[in-house]
Amino acid sequence: MSELLIKNGRLIDPANGIDAVGDILLRDGVVAETGKVSSTVEKVIDASGKLVVPGLIDMHVHLREPGDEEEETIASGSAAAVAGGFTSVVCMPNTEPAIDNEATVDFVYRQAEKANMANVFAAGAITKGRLGEELAEMGQMVRGGAVAFTDDGSGVQNPALMLRSLSYAKMFDKVIMQHCQDNALAADGVMNSGYQATVLGLPGMTRLAEELMLYRDIQLTRSASSRLHAQHISTGGSAKIIRQAKQHGIKVTAEVTSHHLLLTEETCQEYDTNYKINPPLRLRNDTQLLLEAVADCTID
Repeated sequence: MSELLIKNGRLIDPANGIDAVGDILLRDGVVAETGKVSSTVEKVIDASGKLVVPGLIDMHVHLREPGDEEEETIASGSAAAVAGGFTSVVCMPNTEPAIDNEATVDFVYRQAEKANMANVFAAGAITKGRLGEELAEMGQMVRGGAVAFTDDGSGVQNPALMLRSLSYAKMFDKVIMQHCQDNALAADGVMNSGYQATVLGLPGMTRLAEELMLYRDIQLTRSASSRLHAQHISTGGSAKIIRQAKQHGIKVTAEVTSHHLLLTEETCQEYDTNYKINPPLRLRNDTQLLLEAVADCTID
């Protein structure tokens, strides 16, 4: 029998209402005891000043396989996840070729099984080739194990097609995850539209590109009585739209990235391409409103 005692950490387990400094005893990899553990075991980790939490889940990762294995593979990405405390991840379908059929979904699971690291779940593309023109074979991908659908990296521009995808996803009890970006409004913008973009002489991307598509999709979700997940929102206005939708009982959830909580458009002042991201970094007021939305669970 193998035992491990983690002592003096801040135990956080929302499912069981635990948030307290204490110990946790693992026996053969299973939690055997929590609180003040007096058991004497050979292997002890002092977690003073650290958080001790259940395995984390990241529902938006890019494992880049198939097609861009020089950037990442399912094996390397799932190993990185485990190293960072994430035991389950959902990989996006914007690969080459796109994960838009049962065979490519099956490929992801076979590679993940070979890697034998984190639990890897596949999201299928909403449209064939992520081109936004024709629905992909959702039913077949569900049969292959797809847990959700998204054209991540590209927002579905056609509202009729988006409504159809929401209706189909409902049939399989799956969620549509949307990259909220109206391409006509985003145009060729490379950073947030505003003062900094003007000073730097760079084309800006208006926040309306995100907020209008988000509002549109929430109305479509209400019409279809389906479920929508808004990916990587970046503006305080988006947080407000989601909060209001939830108050009206619409089934919408949302996510935000760490960099949209911590950084602003001012980081672009030196033309450092590390800060060229999509959606772009916004204003300090946006980061504050997004932090508040995390705190009150508007952002899930």
